[in-house]
Amino acid sequence: MLAFLLLFRLGAAPIYILDEAKNAECAREMMQKNDFLIPTFNGELRTDKPPLHYFFMIAAYKIFGTTEFAARFFSAIMGLLTVLVTYYYTKRLLNAFAAFCAAVVLVCSTHFLFEFRLSVPDPYLIFFITLGLFSACTWLHENKPSQLYIAAAALGLATLSKGPVALALPGLCVLIWVIINRKWKTVFTWHLIPAFVLLSAIAVPWYVMVDKATHGKWTKGFFIENNLNRFSDPQEGHGGFFLLTLLFVVIGLLPFFSFIAEAIKERKNVFENSLVKFSAIVVLAFIAFFSISSTKLPNYAMPCYPFAAVILGNFIASLLNKEVSSKKYPYYILAVFTLVVPIAGYFAIGQEVEAKDSNWLPFFLLITPVIFFIALTRKLNWQNKIRIIFISYTVFNIIGLQFVYPALYSQNPVAKTIDIVKQYPNIYCYGIYNSGYRFYLDKNIPRTQDPAMLRQWIDSTHNAIVITRTDYLDSLKALPLQEIVRHHDIFELPTTVILKYHAQP
Repeated sequence: MLAFLLLFRLGAAPIYILDEAKNAECAREMMQKNDFLIPTFNGELRTDKPPLHYFFMIAAYKIFGTTEFAARFFSAIMGLLTVLVTYYYTKRLLNAFAAFCAAVVLVCSTHFLFEFRLSVPDPYLIFFITLGLFSACTWLHENKPSQLYIAAAALGLATLSKGPVALALPGLCVLIWVIINRKWKTVFTWHLIPAFVLLSAIAVPWYVMVDKATHGKWTKGFFIENNLNRFSDPQEGHGGFFLLTLLFVVIGLLPFFSFIAEAIKERKNVFENSLVKFSAIVVLAFIAFFSISSTKLPNYAMPCYPFAAVILGNFIASLLNKEVSSKKYPYYILAVFTLVVPIAGYFAIGQEVEAKDSNWLPFFLLITPVIFFIALTRKLNWQNKIRIIFISYTVFNIIGLQFVYPALYSQNPVAKTIDIVKQYPNIYCYGIYNSGYRFYLDKNIPRTQDPAMLRQWIDSTHNAIVITRTDYLDSLKALPLQEIVRHHDIFELPTTVILKYHAQP
């Protein structure tokens, strides 16, 4: 079922979201240049991310071709592996039924499934942090050096996925656990030296080589602009109030996060196991860190999802085994939430000029609350209620992620204008353009913010097209350009405009 949810219609949605487009195209450019060291987008150095996800995308491109499916394929595989690793270690350190329930928590999470269907680095980061933290916990619990080496290798690969945060936060979680449980004898072992060497051998060489090859430009761009500045100042308008990260996690782990208050109420039973306690530390550490970060995005705290799933899975297992009790309100919350989502979606899509004719699509999601409300008319025990939740959210995710989402995002300006753009041999950009164009055009797009330079380009060709935004139109009035079409960037602020060369009489 998980493989189906992750892979079915994986390539149906176009590459349009900014991060997806830049990551997918960067991997293609590295493949075309046969350069696995220096990331570029549109021929320019890209300092946003380390390279691990590019390597996986390149492998998929070589197998499947340069397609949307290929760009996302290994992200989906990482999702599958994340659930399997969560199940394996929860079974090993807790019990098989709790492990199964933890896996179900992740499989039902719409946000979890959505993130692992994108061509972005987060699926790789989440998987390797998950493996690293579970194996580190197992090493401290069982004192088995092999688990320490697995943790070192996993965190080394996580560092190649998204940078130093892959070491800082897991390291903090492990340190807190060691201090609380006084595991100093286990920690101070000679095995730490070869483990550190292993981690460094995986993580460090690429950073050193790219720094040398770019004369420090990649290092400065990545560590200062894309890490330090993101923490200290909101980037790209992604700020928010202190509790926003917590809200992201609460909504992201529905349906089963609705039981968190009941799990805390039954904490004497739910949190008696060491893995569950360790998982609580991980969840709190990630939420706290990204709550004080100035830049807030829904995916930032996602490495804590598998550990929140352990807590919730243990509670669900105990509830089904009748070891704990629960009030009925979590079930009612889900029934109301699944009713509100399609109604809110109808009005929200209706406000988007490019997709307003598709605002009926969310009503397909009403199947989910109908199932809930039919179940409410019957007296069901918790075993049957949990089955209803699983079935309802599986239906919700299939309809939402694999049909509604692709249909909506096919209304984006790139999809609507790419056939027009491809008709012109000379394509330029003025100011900023949607990165999705670059993925669907197998050539770099010259870009400038100088009207004189653009004038020189179009005068030399007389058969050109310019991609820009409405914000820049005033500065182009003196140029021989005629507007062909404009489309609002769906669910974004800008409006894309396509201009063509128009000889003045």
